Amino acid sequence: MEPTSGKTATTTAGSDEQELSWTALLTAYRVGPKEPWSEVLIERLGPWLTSARKRLIAVPPYIDDEDVSQQLVFVVLRLAARWRPRCEDRWVPRKLVEAAERRVRVWLSRETAAQADELDEELPATERAEPELVLDTPIGLASVADLRLIYRVKVLGEPIAALALAASITPRQMRRRVQEARKRAQASVGEAGESS
Repeated sequence: MEPTSGKTATTTAGSDEQELSWTALLTAYRVGPKEPWSEVLIERLGPWLTSARKRLIAVPPYIDDEDVSQQLVFVVLRLAARWRPRCEDRWVPRKLVEAAERRVRVWLSRETAAQADELDEELPATERAEPELVLDTPIGLASVADLRLIYRVKVLGEPIAALALAASITPRQMRRRVQEARKRAQASVGEAGESS
């Protein structure tokens, strides 16, 4: 199986290609010089590799079709370097390429899972950026927005008209908001006093 001294491995393998069984070709690849026999092996596996390649889907933008093809050839050669067939000679190419295809499929699924998705600034959020917090304070159960509004009106003394203008509502609507916020803040105080 090894080339004679007067011939290269490629010409010997090329002339004996039709006569060489799959098992003999794998043995020649395993024990002989890898480069010439790998060329013959990949050439003979061409139809099976093409079929397997069609079933494997690339993972753009990081892995394109060429990367998948190269990975498939690499895995086939790596398997062929240590695989000893235990089947009829005619099933060798199919079993070899199917095993390589399974490994490339696992590799592709890992690469897909490892890819980070970029956030699109144009997509609307499904939830609010900050959840509405409800604080249990000595003055009752109030949201952060309620406490902020009460603080601005009662402590800082901001005019209702200015707050209404900033919120694009009428002063009457703003007074109602302040009253509702105070009711929520005082709601549990009354309940706590009744239970004690």
